[in-house]
Amino acid sequence: MTLTEDTRTHFTIDVSAGVAVVEFSEGHRHNMWSMPRMRALTATMRELGDSDVRAVVLFSGAGRSFGVGGDFHETSTFRGGAEVDDWIDHITDLYVACLRVNRPVVAAVDGYAIGIGLQIALTADYRLGSDRSLLKMPEYQLGIACTFGGFMLERSVGRAVMQQMLMSCEEWPAERSLRDHLLHEVAPVRRLREVAVDRARRFADYPTAGFRSTKPFVNAEYVAGLERLRVIGKEAHRAAFAAGEAQRTMRQVIGADR
Repeated sequence: MTLTEDTRTHFTIDVSAGVAVVEFSEGHRHNMWSMPRMRALTATMRELGDSDVRAVVLFSGAGRSFGVGGDFHETSTFRGGAEVDDWIDHITDLYVACLRVNRPVVAAVDGYAIGIGLQIALTADYRLGSDRSLLKMPEYQLGIACTFGGFMLERSVGRAVMQQMLMSCEEWPAERSLRDHLLHEVAPVRRLREVAVDRARRFADYPTAGFRSTKPFVNAEYVAGLERLRVIGKEAHRAAFAAGEAQRTMRQVIGADR
């Protein structure tokens, strides 16, 4: 495949034996999801979906988190206007692109998977966590609307777990995530990439016709729901950012991370 400049800036892509490993290789160690990074992954997933690869692995990168949510340097400047609509379009486009890759997609999650990071993982067909992974949906605590997180969690793991994650804003360690079906499997951190590639190769060996005729069907309502949220999410996030509470919290987090 031909890598765009945006893709090379944010990711390393290794294709071997029909499996493409998309490694989150650049930027902050906890992988903040800025709009340029989301746009780059959207383009990458669309290209992989049109390529001859047989499976895809989304990998945090060695010693790196899968993602701690949006880039607060970006979102802390929002005021509740058109910039929020642009952000929501980036988010929706990314999740839909991931769900429409008509190949098995494995998410290999190390470290934190928070907010947008967790939501990207929820688009995968198979979620593999390291034994030190921590999943979290802290939007209410931050003052952010959680339309996407609420919908995607309920769709993936059910209403009770969704409500508990949203209302508690707590971390879900690997074993709890496995028990609540947020993860399908847990591997030692030193073997995370190896195990993810092994699972992807096994999935890639399935006859393609059955899988490729099924995935669009089972994801159709998921995609339709996200497209509805494209509109609803803009309204909800505009209101949340217009209140100003989220930006104050984000600036505090940015300051603590320096």
